[in-house]
Amino acid sequence: MVAVNELEMQSPAHWDDVHNAHLPYSRKLHYPRGQGYQAGMVQEGRGPSRVSEGGHIETILQEHHYPCHGYPLQQTEFIFAGQMDHAGDFTLASAFFTLVAIFSYTIDIGTDIAVCYFLHLEGNSWWFGLTLAVTAIPSLTVNAFSLRWYMHDQEESKTHSPSVHRPKMSKVDWAVRLFFHLILLGPVIRYIELMIYGLRSRRDRRQKQRKAREWDLTFRRTPENTTDDNVDYCQLAIQEDRDTALLSLFESFMESAPQLVLQIYILAERGVVPQDLWTVIIQIASVTSSLFELSWSLASYHRALRRSVQDKRNMTWGGTTIQFLWRYCTIAARVLSLALFASEYGYWMFPVCIGHWGIMTVWVMHQQTSFCDTETGEKRQCEEYLFNMVIGAVYLFCFLNVKDEPTRLKYLAYYIIVFIENSSMIVLWYLRTGPTLWYHLPALVVDFISFSLGIIFMQLYYRFCHPESNIPCRDRPASCC
Repeated sequence: MVAVNELEMQSPAHWDDVHNAHLPYSRKLHYPRGQGYQAGMVQEGRGPSRVSEGGHIETILQEHHYPCHGYPLQQTEFIFAGQMDHAGDFTLASAFFTLVAIFSYTIDIGTDIAVCYFLHLEGNSWWFGLTLAVTAIPSLTVNAFSLRWYMHDQEESKTHSPSVHRPKMSKVDWAVRLFFHLILLGPVIRYIELMIYGLRSRRDRRQKQRKAREWDLTFRRTPENTTDDNVDYCQLAIQEDRDTALLSLFESFMESAPQLVLQIYILAERGVVPQDLWTVIIQIASVTSSLFELSWSLASYHRALRRSVQDKRNMTWGGTTIQFLWRYCTIAARVLSLALFASEYGYWMFPVCIGHWGIMTVWVMHQQTSFCDTETGEKRQCEEYLFNMVIGAVYLFCFLNVKDEPTRLKYLAYYIIVFIENSSMIVLWYLRTGPTLWYHLPALVVDFISFSLGIIFMQLYYRFCHPESNIPCRDRPASCC
């Protein structure tokens, strides 16, 4: 559904006339040159063609008698149907994977709390305290950020016109939001709102498609003010998807990643299986859920980031799944190496991690990122250095491209370094432990196989599933997301 103001019909543009004898009006296809997909883009010499991410803009001219002579054209517009590409719309698959994200986050937090409870029952005060700290501090931080973002959106809507118009929130809505944040489930209520916005945008799209099939042509006045009835739920869902994915990414690196290493370390330190198997079962469940949450948050964030940028093609859910498997396998190998190495060499793990963090931080600084620059382009050097240090800590577990430039050599360098570190740590652990340990050989084999599978999934993603598609084996830069 596209709305075209009558004044725009007078602007110079490239026109292709198409006359339909069986219609009571003549139709013209309007293709302004060089305006990108939003204005409609056509290739020279081919006439009207399909647009990559939009639809061709059809201007319908009809003999119409206006209410009075000299009717103000700036207050009138024709509404007509056009063919649009809805690749970024909220689909049933989007709803399903949103439910997966809700269950993943809830189970991750629930298993971590259960581990704290069972460790407390065992009387392991040290492990109980560490697990509680790794669970509570990140959750409180993420929920505080989420609540602050809600307040910021509310203040923005009152002080000046926001980029995306939001529906009015009642006191009951705010009470529900506050309740979820108090029980440390702030991202869950955001996922629920994402579902609501997505389903409403799907409803609005179906209404527009129904009108498109009927070639609904109406004549109406342009509304002067935006009301709740004119909320763009599609853009609202995209923005909420991006914010929620970013919060989940924060929570994953602050809570899931350290929890992974800690629980594998505790399991390795036990040596023998305790009489109460429930503690071990819950710990294994915590490790599994944390690894899933960390890998899924990375894949979801990349998809949400591309979806929120207009000049980026959206990731398919198949591509998202392949990227999830790539992250799952490489991160599993990484945390297994770190945890098993720490179980035998103890505090020697800290020099290894600090050394890796220092090298990665210098590497990020060398790329001269500009994430913390002001809107006027002014440098914020201290904030930029702090951001680079945080990214250096993220690189302890996985790679994130922080600058839109070719990534092939970056991935090659990073994974070579990680492979050398993983191999060194797992081999040193293998030589230190005795063959009587039941997972002595299996852990070594699983570590190498998991890392190899991760690299294979990464190659499959960039070769076949990347949104740009068919990236060649050489001389083609990869995208940052």
